[in-house]
Amino acid sequence: MKRPFIQSSLLVTGLSMSWFALAHQSHSHSAHPDHDHAALHAHVHGEATLDVVFEGNMLLASLEAPAADIVGFEHLATDSESQAKVRNAEAQLKLAETLWALPSAAACELKDVSVNHELLATSDHDHDHKHDHHKHHDHTHGADHKHDHDHDHDHDQSQHSDIQVEYNFFCEHPEHLQAVSIQLFTSFPSLHNISVQMITPQGQKGLTLSPTQPRLTFNE
Repeated sequence: MKRPFIQSSLLVTGLSMSWFALAHQSHSHSAHPDHDHAALHAHVHGEATLDVVFEGNMLLASLEAPAADIVGFEHLATDSESQAKVRNAEAQLKLAETLWALPSAAACELKDVSVNHELLATSDHDHDHKHDHHKHHDHTHGADHKHDHDHDHDHDQSQHSDIQVEYNFFCEHPEHLQAVSIQLFTSFPSLHNISVQMITPQGQKGLTLSPTQPRLTFNE
């Protein structure tokens, strides 16, 4: 699943489109499904990406991590046990206060958080699949259909899958937001590093976070 860095609904924050484009260059997955996409970011277990924009009172962040490092697998969750793992991971990722150690003096409040993935089948997806089946395969209910279905199932089981999380904080006193500690390594210990692209009033920079260095600084 490929999604843009910042959802269109967050454009009201007043950040310029040029700033979105800069952050998008390094970790974008929304419009480059070809070789350029592969060059921008390879799906590697243990490695996540994080885009951060800090401007005015707004702190926006977009995390993308392999599903294997968040829930332990990357296939479609078809049984109750795996579906429960996905739901638990969603709830954990939405607890921003446990993953982002923001200074209390900055008085930051989480305004919005969204978790996106393709690990759970939706009712719309199931409906569309059944509709297409009846529309295009009215007379193919035998071995050929079973073979096609099995082939699609095997494809779903083998494909890579990522989980994207977008956070939108409003900080009453942004002058006190000088650094933040990212607690993802504690919550998801199979993550080894997080490649970060930051855009702040001081400019753009990239860095890599690790379990021994999980700190972002905004005033350098």
